[in-house]
Amino acid sequence: MKASPRRAALSAIGVIMTVAGCSGASGGANAPANAGGAGERPTAVTVEHAMGTTDVPCAPERVVTLGQGQTDSVLALGVTPVGAVKPWTDDWYDYLPDEIEQVEIIGTELEPDLEAIAALQPDVILGSKLRHEALYPQLSQIAPTVFSETIGVSWKDNVSLWADALCRQEEGQEALDAYEQRADEIEARLEEAGKADTEVSLVRFMPDQVRIYLTGFPGSVLRDAGLNRPQDQQVDNWDESPQLIEISEERIPEMDGDVILVMVSDKWYAQTGGHDVDETMERWTSTDLWQGLSAVQAGNVHEINESHWNLGGGILAATTALDSIEDLLLP
Repeated sequence: MKASPRRAALSAIGVIMTVAGCSGASGGANAPANAGGAGERPTAVTVEHAMGTTDVPCAPERVVTLGQGQTDSVLALGVTPVGAVKPWTDDWYDYLPDEIEQVEIIGTELEPDLEAIAALQPDVILGSKLRHEALYPQLSQIAPTVFSETIGVSWKDNVSLWADALCRQEEGQEALDAYEQRADEIEARLEEAGKADTEVSLVRFMPDQVRIYLTGFPGSVLRDAGLNRPQDQQVDNWDESPQLIEISEERIPEMDGDVILVMVSDKWYAQTGGHDVDETMERWTSTDLWQGLSAVQAGNVHEINESHWNLGGGILAATTALDSIEDLLLP
């Protein structure tokens, strides 16, 4: 298996540089709650989100993020959170800017520490209904709290939501535009290189299970780059189809494609079932079914960084994943 190059996340950090600065709040669904004079920033915005509407001071400086995608995207918008839940791995993801080291850890994404959050005296708390619905009443007592409906597949909509909550709508749109432009550039280069019809399979080895990713965050990056999926990994309805499927060894043929991209979940899953991900991979990749895959025989299996492709879940991660597509398919 080939390891993908680990280039510095220059493109991702470039998004931050592009969107540096502040802009006023826009009207519409998230309208100013108390507009100032001409050319002045409103003092608050009313944000519509998964739990209702919330008035947020404009622009909040003490931001707490309860998920990986929130932390990623807030940094992309030029704001360093005062508190964030810890990453899924032992260390912060390598694509994130250095400012992440200034952030105080306030528990995990599955169990945020309410006392630690309150001690930071945040101006706004950003989370998701999927992860934190039960905590919303308590969090709302600490500070204005804005929740996305879910994570993963909705990451672009979530970037716009966080931009609304930070009174940085213009920066949010610029960041999304920069990402789309990058994706369009890679799609055009794939077309020029005669690789537009490449079918890319996306799999993930974990200590206790193996998954094929269909949609969700990683699937959206492949789609944005104009890449095709193998027949077994295509979906009829992007919004309603399962984001992934868990498979058994006899279904290894469903993993095939012109190219197979492999995510490997490391130590943070080792506590589940006492298995080791290397043992799982060795067992699966030594089978005749795996060895018979066309991508395996052609040497087109590449390990990709899971923090870029799955764990980060924000616009910086997505941009860095686009960089790895360029490295692997357009060397």
